[in-house]
Amino acid sequence: MPELLERSAIDTRLAELPDWEYGDGAVSKTWQLKGFLTAMSFANAIAHLANETNHHPDLSVHDYNRLTVRITTHSAGGVTENDLGMAERIEELRSVS
Repeated sequence: MPELLERSAIDTRLAELPDWEYGDGAVSKTWQLKGFLTAMSFANAIAHLANETNHHPDLSVHDYNRLTVRITTHSAGGVTENDLGMAERIEELRSVS
């Protein structure tokens, strides 16, 4: 089972990831995108990435053009290196889409 990270380690890593937040045992971010189809396209791109890495975040498309991503390692009961790595990969994905 992956090891839970200390809050200080999470905060240090999140400082390098713009607008990601920690709370309730997960890291999350909300994007406001150009429209519904853009939000859905980004959510689908994340779904493909998640499937490839076998690490599946919670995705919520809401308010027409917003996408919220919430990442936690359920089996560990909180945030692990896998979660922060997924957040980094999502940021990279967004920068090229």
